[in-house]
Amino acid sequence: MTDNRFSATSALAGLKDFQRNTVDYVFERLFGDAPTSRFLVADEVGLGKTLIARGVIARTLEHLQDSHARVDIIYICSSAAIAAQNTQRLNISGSGSFSIATRLTYLPKQVKALRNNNVNFISLTSGTTFDHTISREGHAEERAILYRILYDLPLGQGERRAQLRNGLLNLLQARMGKVRWRALAKGLKADALDDGLCKAFRRDVLDDGDLYAQLKQCCERFMRYRDRIHPDDARLRIDLIGKLRQKLASVCLRALKPDLVILDEFQRFRHLLDSDDDTAVLATALFAQPDVRVLLLSATPYKMFTLDSETDEDDHYPDFLRTLTFLLRDPARVENVKNLLSAHRAALHSGAPKGQKAALEEALLQVMCRTERVLNTRDHNSMLVEVARMAPLHPADLRHMAAVDAVAACVEAGDLVEYWKSAPRLLNFLKRYELRNKLDPLLNAPPQALRAALMAADDQWLTPQQLNDYQELEPGNPRMRRLFEDTLDKGLWQLLWMPPSLPYYRSGGVWEGKSELTKTLVFSCWNAVPDAIAAIGSYEAERRMTENSPVTHSELYQKVKPLLRFARSGADERLTGMAVMAWMMPSPALAAAVDPLALACADESSLPDVDSMLEKARTLCATLISKLPPGVEQGKPDPRWYWAAPALLDAESGLVTWCKAPHGWRSLSSADDEDETHFTAHLEQLAAAAEGQITLGPQPDDLALVLALLALAGPGTCALRALKRQCPQTPFDNEALLSGAAKIAAGFRTLFNMPETIAMLRGASEETYWRLTLKYSLDGNLQSMLDEYVHSLSEAPGLQEFTGEDKANSIATQINAVLSLRTSRIQLDALEASGDAFRRIEFSTRCRFALRFGEIRDDHNSALVRAEGVRDAFNSPFRPFVLASTSIGQEGLDFHTWCHAVMHWNLPANPVDLEQREGRVHRYKGHAVRKNVAHCYGLASLKGFKDGDPWQRLFLLAAQDKPQAQSDLVPFWIFENGPARVERRIPLLPYSREVGKLKRLKQGLALYRLAFGQPRQEDLLSSLSRHDRPFDEEIAGQLISLSPPRGARKA
Repeated sequence: MTDNRFSATSALAGLKDFQRNTVDYVFERLFGDAPTSRFLVADEVGLGKTLIARGVIARTLEHLQDSHARVDIIYICSSAAIAAQNTQRLNISGSGSFSIATRLTYLPKQVKALRNNNVNFISLTSGTTFDHTISREGHAEERAILYRILYDLPLGQGERRAQLRNGLLNLLQARMGKVRWRALAKGLKADALDDGLCKAFRRDVLDDGDLYAQLKQCCERFMRYRDRIHPDDARLRIDLIGKLRQKLASVCLRALKPDLVILDEFQRFRHLLDSDDDTAVLATALFAQPDVRVLLLSATPYKMFTLDSETDEDDHYPDFLRTLTFLLRDPARVENVKNLLSAHRAALHSGAPKGQKAALEEALLQVMCRTERVLNTRDHNSMLVEVARMAPLHPADLRHMAAVDAVAACVEAGDLVEYWKSAPRLLNFLKRYELRNKLDPLLNAPPQALRAALMAADDQWLTPQQLNDYQELEPGNPRMRRLFEDTLDKGLWQLLWMPPSLPYYRSGGVWEGKSELTKTLVFSCWNAVPDAIAAIGSYEAERRMTENSPVTHSELYQKVKPLLRFARSGADERLTGMAVMAWMMPSPALAAAVDPLALACADESSLPDVDSMLEKARTLCATLISKLPPGVEQGKPDPRWYWAAPALLDAESGLVTWCKAPHGWRSLSSADDEDETHFTAHLEQLAAAAEGQITLGPQPDDLALVLALLALAGPGTCALRALKRQCPQTPFDNEALLSGAAKIAAGFRTLFNMPETIAMLRGASEETYWRLTLKYSLDGNLQSMLDEYVHSLSEAPGLQEFTGEDKANSIATQINAVLSLRTSRIQLDALEASGDAFRRIEFSTRCRFALRFGEIRDDHNSALVRAEGVRDAFNSPFRPFVLASTSIGQEGLDFHTWCHAVMHWNLPANPVDLEQREGRVHRYKGHAVRKNVAHCYGLASLKGFKDGDPWQRLFLLAAQDKPQAQSDLVPFWIFENGPARVERRIPLLPYSREVGKLKRLKQGLALYRLAFGQPRQEDLLSSLSRHDRPFDEEIAGQLISLSPPRGARKA
C-alpha cells in the first residue's frame, strides 16, 4: 500500500470527542506497546459504536499501509439487513473496494478481486457463515458454486463420470425448480471462480474419506432425475450439502488473511467465541489466525442468568467471566478479575472504603472500555423517567376474561391469563396459538358445553359489521386503555405529523396545546399484541377522523376520491388543477421573501401567534403583488390569479426553465397515476402564465392572503426552504433543489389525498379543499416541522457524506417515500354460528396510525412494504405514531428521531432487554434532546440568523455552553435543561405479578451494570434497598468507570 497513501483524518473528523477518545484508546490497546489482540467496546446503547469501529478501521489502515501490501477487514453481525446497513457506514475507503459477501461460501467468486485490492472489507453474517446446520441447503448460488467446483472432481471415468456429474447436478438442485436451477448452475463458468481455491477445496474433499464416499453415494442415488424424492434420499442430500458448505467455508477462510475482525453485537452469537461444537470451529480458526486483531462491539456483552435476590451475586456473572476468558486468554488473569469484582461488590454493599475499585478498573481497561450517559446527568438517571402507572381493570375486561376462560376450558387449552392480560380482543387475534389449534377441529360439531361458551362469548368478538359501521369500541384491555389515553385521547388522531420541537409561531387549530406529544414505541412478549395494537389503534383513529363523514369503513376508499387532482372539466376541457400546481410549486420568490423563521426572529415578542404571522406574510405578499403587471380592470375577480401570481413572481428565475425542461418537473410525474395524464398540460399552462402569455382579469381581494398561505404553508415552497437551509450557498432556483422540493410536495399531495385525511379536514366545511390543507398546514407549523425533519435526515447514516445537490435529492426521495406509504392491513377473524356448527370468518382493517414493526402488505394486499420502510416512516414526523413489536432489541435499530416514549406492554424476562428497549429511543439528537435544546434556547437565540440550518446553530450554542469538563454526550445525547425525558412507560395491572417483577428487573439491571459500569441511581437504589444504603456521593465515587483514559496516541 505505497501508492495514494491513506489518511485517517477525514474519517475521524466527524467523531464527537468521546468517540474519538475511544478510537484512540482502542487503537493503542490493539497496536500500541504491550498490545492485546482482543478488545471490547461496551458503550451504552445508542452512543455510536459503529462510528467508533469506523474510526478504528481508519487508524488501522493508516497504520498498516506501509507494512502490508493488502489489508483485510472482516465485519460479522447477526443479519444480512444489519450488514447492508452498516457496511456503508464503515466504508472509509470512498471506493467500491469494500465487498459484501454475507457468506464465506461466496468467496470463490470474489477472491480474484480481493487479491487485487489494497483494502478489502468482507461483511459476513454469523449464522450463514459459521453454522451450516441451520438451513443446510443454503442458497442456490452457494450450491451452484459447489457444482462448478466439484464438477472437475474425479468421481469416475468415461460414461460413468458423466452419469455421476448428472447426479451431482440433480442432488445440488435441492428444492429449486429444474429449469431455473440448471440455468443457474450451468451458467456459472469455471473461470469466474478462483482456481487456487477450487483446487484446495477438491483436495480437502478427497482427503476426507467419509465425505468423499458420501458424495459418490449421493451422486449415484441422484443420477436419474426425479420430481419426487424419497424422504431418506432427501435427508441424505440435505446432510451432504450441509457438510460440503461447511468444508467450502473452511477452505475459503484460509484464503482470507484478516488483519482486523469486528464482531458487532457479538452477544447474539457469543457461543461462537468459546464453544467446542462444529458451529464454532470456523470462528475459532478465524480468531486464531496470526496477527489478527478482534474488536468486539456490544452494549450488553454478557447474559445475566438469574434474578433471584437470594442467590449469591457471583452467580449473576458467569457469562461475563466467559467473555473475559475470550478477551484475556489467561485463566490466572480471569481469576484475578473475578476476585476483584467480588471484593468491589462487597465493599459497595457494606459501605466500606473503595477497596479494589482502582485495581478492578485497571484490569478491565486492558481489554475493554465503556462510555455511559449516567456520568453526564445531574441526577445519575440518564435523562430517563419512569412512568409506572396502574392500568385499572374495568368490568368489561373481566367479562372478556370470563368468556375466553370458558372457551379455553372446554378445549383444555390451559391457562390464558397472561394472554388475556396482554392481548386486546384476544379471540380475534388467536392465529397459531394453542387455543385456536384446539378449537378449530371442533367447530363443525362442537360439544354442547363449547357451543354454549361460544354463544356466551358472542359479544366479545369484533365483527365485520361493527368495523364497517364505525362503531365506537371499548378498548377491551387495561393496557390498550392506557395507550389510548396517551395518544388518541390527547388528540393525536387529529394530527398528520408530530408538532415541531421549535415552532416559529404558536400553533393554531387542532395543533394548539399538543407540543408535548411524542410517538410511542411498544414492546410485548406476545405475537398477537402488535397486530391487536395496530388494528384497534388505527381503527379508532380512523373512526374519529371520519365522524363527520357519512361513509362506512368499506365505502371510505371507494366513495371519497382524491381532491388534489390534475383534471379537465366541461366542454372546453378546462384544467381544474391549476390551484394544486401553485400548492405544489416550489416558488423561489416566495421562499426567499416570506420565510416564517426570518419573520419570527425579527418579531420583538417571544413567539408570535399564527394570525400575526399570517398578517406579516400578507403584508409582504401585497408588496410583491404590487410589482406584477395588473390584469384587465373590468369583470369579476379572476381566480386564475391564485396560481398565476406565484408563476409571475418567478418569471425571471430558473423556475420556468425547470418547468419546461424534459428532466425538470415533468420528469417527476408518475405514469401510473390516472390523473397524471393531464399533469403536463397543467405544467405548460403554468409556464405560459409565468411568461405572460395568459391575459388575467381583476385581482381577487384576498390574493395577498392566499399568497401568504402558499408562502408559509405551501408544501412545495416550504420544502424548497428546508432543502435550501442544508446548502445555503446554492440559489433557490437550482434545479436539484426545485426537483427535490417538488418530489416532497408530491408526497404531501398523496398524504392530503388519502380518504381519511379528506374526511377529517372537510368534515362539514364547504371551503375549497386546497385552502383547507393550507390552513391546516399553517396551524401545524409545516415549515418548522420540515426544517427539523430535514436536519435529522441530513445527519442520518449514509447521508452525511453527501453534499449539496446529491444530499437534497436523497433527502427528498426518502421524504416522498415516507409520505407515500400506503395503509397496511391486519387480518382478524371471528366465529359465526351456522346451524349447530360455527364457521370462521376472516376480515381486515386498515392500519396507518399504529403499525406492527416488520414486513407488511399495503391496502391493496399486493405490494410488500419492507421493515425498513416501516422504520423510516416511524422515524419521520408522519404516521405511524405508534409502533408495536416483539423483537426489536439487540441489533442497533434506531427509533429515536420523533419518539422518546417506550411502553413496556409486557416486562422483559431479562433486565438487559429493558435497557436495550429504551436504548432504541435514547440516541443522537433524539426527540427529547431536541425538545429540550429548543426549550432552552428557542427563537431568541436565532435573532439575526439569516442562512443555513437553524438546528445546527442551536446545537452549536448548546455545545459552546456546556461545562468544559463534560464530553460531547452533552448536548447531543444528553440535555437536561428542559422538561422532556426519555419515558419508561409501564402500564401495570393492580396486584399483578408485574409489580414485583419490575422491582426485580431494576435490581438485576443495577447488578448487571455493577460488573463493568454505572447503574442509574433509581435502579441502584432498588438493588441496595435490602442493605438500607441511601444513594450519595460516597456510593457514586465507589462505582467503577471504564471510560477510556484520555491521552492515547492520536492519529
